[in-house]
Amino acid sequence: MAVAPVKFTTIPVFLIIFFTNPFVCRCRCPLQESEALLSLNFTFLPPSLENQTVFYAGSDGTSGTYETTPWINGTDCCEWHGITCNQNKSHVETIDLELSDNGIIGGVISDSLCKLLFLREISMRTIDTTGNLPSCLGDLHYLQSLRIDESRLSGIIPLSICTLTNLTDLFLGGNQLSGNLPFCLNNLSSLTFLDLSKYRLSGQIPFTWGNLPLLYSLDISFNQLSGTLPLSFSGLSSLAILFAHGNRFNESTPYWALPSSIESLYLSLNHEVTVSETFFHNLTNLQVFSLSNCTLNISTSWIPNFQLAMLELVSCQMGGQIPPWISTQFELQSLTLANNVLVGEIPSWLWDTAASLFKLNLSRNHLNGPIFPNGRNSEMLVLDVSSNALSGCIPIAWTTIRSPYELSGATDNWGSRLPPDSREDWPGPPLTFMLNDNLFTGNIPPSLCNLSVPVRMLNLQKNKLDGTIPWCLIQDGSIFYDINLGGNSLEGRIPEGLIVSSGIRSLVLKNNQLSGTFLPSFANDTALKVLDIGHNKFTGHLPKSIGNISNLQVLVMKDNQFSGNILSKIGDLKQLQILDLSSNNLSGSIPHSIVFIRAMAVVAEDGYVLHSEPASRGNFTIQNSSLGGLDMNPKGTELYYPYILSTLTTIDLSNNQLNGDVPLDFGKLKGLMFLNLSMNNLSGIIPPSLGDMSVHLHVINLH
Repeated sequence: MAVAPVKFTTIPVFLIIFFTNPFVCRCRCPLQESEALLSLNFTFLPPSLENQTVFYAGSDGTSGTYETTPWINGTDCCEWHGITCNQNKSHVETIDLELSDNGIIGGVISDSLCKLLFLREISMRTIDTTGNLPSCLGDLHYLQSLRIDESRLSGIIPLSICTLTNLTDLFLGGNQLSGNLPFCLNNLSSLTFLDLSKYRLSGQIPFTWGNLPLLYSLDISFNQLSGTLPLSFSGLSSLAILFAHGNRFNESTPYWALPSSIESLYLSLNHEVTVSETFFHNLTNLQVFSLSNCTLNISTSWIPNFQLAMLELVSCQMGGQIPPWISTQFELQSLTLANNVLVGEIPSWLWDTAASLFKLNLSRNHLNGPIFPNGRNSEMLVLDVSSNALSGCIPIAWTTIRSPYELSGATDNWGSRLPPDSREDWPGPPLTFMLNDNLFTGNIPPSLCNLSVPVRMLNLQKNKLDGTIPWCLIQDGSIFYDINLGGNSLEGRIPEGLIVSSGIRSLVLKNNQLSGTFLPSFANDTALKVLDIGHNKFTGHLPKSIGNISNLQVLVMKDNQFSGNILSKIGDLKQLQILDLSSNNLSGSIPHSIVFIRAMAVVAEDGYVLHSEPASRGNFTIQNSSLGGLDMNPKGTELYYPYILSTLTTIDLSNNQLNGDVPLDFGKLKGLMFLNLSMNNLSGIIPPSLGDMSVHLHVINLH
């Protein structure tokens, strides 16, 4: 029998190769991981992120764009916004969300996160994330970076986090976590960056933390930690940046256990810290040092064994003159010696030695003499000599100041010498000049208007300046943002037709001798939040253009000679919190529109509306407010508020010639704290609605 030949076909083999080719895979993320992401309940404001193009810049220098889609059940989660999967989409590897993304509100951390077993990076930056860190975090063995900061996480840090041996970055700062620091973090031998700042953590730093060989940056600031740094810290051979400020450390011994690798050291705002020369014995690489509320036992003849770029000593009971050992710091760029009972003149060597000084803060001392004893420093960008006894004229040398980006090597030096998080504390445009509360005399130099760099704050309050105001500081095109010229002897009239610059955020001219009609023009797009011209000699009617200042929060025009009616457009100022028109010659009735001021109708949470720069890393010196404080007299007693809280709301129309009834629905202003309508000709009944304000209303004066 003949045997038929056997034929083999290659078609099945071809088909197998075709469907296993990774370049034509039509995979989707696993259903279990898609459901785990959805259970985190991340919410987005409309419109959704449909077809949004996102730019990325990789750490390897690559860049490009990719398309994102909203988080919708039934779609491929590997295409969702902020989600990255591995190449064949078999697992989710990255969650990367932040507040700057379009419309992200927040989410809820739960055990579902642990179902994403192949995660390498979790990054949820400054979004409203709640819940507790799940104890099952230890299941994410591939995790290299965990960052959930500036959110509302609560509970304790689970010890299971210590099993994440691949972890290099751990950022959990700015949450509501409590308890003690995990003692077992020494198991994370690859850890490079650790941020557990701004918590409610208590207790002492575990001794075991000294066994983290790769730790480069440690931030435990603004907690309730006590004791001192453990001796084991001397073994952290890679540690370059230590933020330990804002705790309860107390150290009276002359030497702390710190490695010689330390470059940036922040110890401000602690308790009973004593520092002597031996403290610095091992810190030969120190470049940035910040200390406050301490006792400083250092001789004037000391010569440090390091070169600082930034030195900050605040409230350290130094006394005497500015210590000469600072003259040995030839690379100094930022110097703060505030509130140290320093006396005498600013020494000439300060300018000779620190020729590249960008920031100088000598505020709240007893220094006297001129501000620039040996010429000028044309590169000065931030100058705060407030609350001293300095005298002489306002220097005119600032007209040559250049942008810091034009200063040779400034940006490169900051990037290479200082930790990235400290750059926000370094001076840069716009400029800041705080010369208030001194004895300066003479005129305000018009040459200030010739500066080519924007000026964030110019504060000349409470000096002995006279003459007229260079109105170029204020008029349209001005480079100034916050201007305070109050408490001097300035005189003159505002030029007719003056258009106030739309970029000015705060204008304080109070307590001077200014006169004439106050009729400047304010545009609809103005950024002005504070206008205080109280205690002058202005006349005429209230300018109608005030109704255009939609962002206005503080309006003080008291103790002048204004007449006419209160503008009905006052109700258009929805953000107004402080209205003081007292001690004028205003007449007519209280406009009913006043009850529509939205900011006074809501009981606000605590917080600053007007304040100086908040205390942040490396910058703990609270500057004077651009407002310069607020005087109030709600019931015959003078009150002074150096800073304006969001809860501080007041209406003072006292000592005028107002008549008619008090608006019956005045009680709509439930957020009002102070109300003074006394010394007028008001009639009618006291509105019953005022009884609805009793919870928040502190003072009411109707006599």
